[in-house]
Amino acid sequence: MRRILASTLVVFFASANFAYGQQVVSPVPVAAIVPTVSAAPSRIMPGSKLFIEPMDGFDTYLAAAILKKRVPVTIVDDRAKADFIVVGSSHVDKAGWAKTIFVSPNPHAEASVSIKDARTGTMVFAYNVDKSNAVRANQSTAEACAKHLKEEIEKK
Repeated sequence: MRRILASTLVVFFASANFAYGQQVVSPVPVAAIVPTVSAAPSRIMPGSKLFIEPMDGFDTYLAAAILKKRVPVTIVDDRAKADFIVVGSSHVDKAGWAKTIFVSPNPHAEASVSIKDARTGTMVFAYNVDKSNAVRANQSTAEACAKHLKEEIEKK
């Protein structure tokens, strides 16, 4: 698409110069006509602003875990102010009577989060955690997500 647009503009400029009696020495460079598109950030930088989408209550656990684990980001309450959008889900299976008696009364918990660039929609982080015998199911999975997010941000 760019090449077609650029070549059309070069032909237009060349014909405009010819119409006024000017001689065309060289065509206009493509880089001068077509602006370059900057690449989306490939990772979350410290100080980035995150907006956490509602996740049936798990969003509260995730926000608390991000603060508790001191993840170097700012959580914002307005999607328009955010650099990145966090989406995800969680699920907790309570222990049945047989598991409670023979194994453990603790539930099985799992959660998945993904983070997208707010402007481009490019996915920059994703993590899934699955914990069996999680005493504090949602808190434990949210803290695991926050821990791995912090490691990803601080990675050089």
